[in-house]
Amino acid sequence: MRTYKPSILIEDSDGRLIAAVEAQSRLDMPKDLATYVRSFMLDYGVSPHIPYIMVLSQDRGFLWKGDSSINGDRQPDYEFPMDSVITRFSISEPGKRLIKSVLEWVFLHWLTNLSLKPQEMGEEEPEKTLARAGFTDAIHDAMVFMGDTL
Repeated sequence: MRTYKPSILIEDSDGRLIAAVEAQSRLDMPKDLATYVRSFMLDYGVSPHIPYIMVLSQDRGFLWKGDSSINGDRQPDYEFPMDSVITRFSISEPGKRLIKSVLEWVFLHWLTNLSLKPQEMGEEEPEKTLARAGFTDAIHDAMVFMGDTL
């Protein structure tokens, strides 16, 4: 049986999955690789019916919104820079490459703050793109936690 453990899951107050998030440690992640990672997520247990699937790296983020298609070649609906998130939430030296486990904690902290205190997150990227995508409203007061096997 194929199973998959995303880096981060986001659920609403009724326990319905809003988003599955995968952290990747690759720098300069190309869109094609993010698309492959999403395809892998779908192949190994992430439901295509989840409203949002997100692939995040240290410098780029990719978001797929509400498509029940299992088309692994589908390009992301949104792409955004992640530098400001790393700058705000990482305690590492600026410009230092972060390993996956550290990125997962940085992204967990950021997404938790975005869920609970969106007004304090500012209107720069990536928050600007996520608000435009409806993601920020969708995760308002949601539970953000480290992934579990789906």
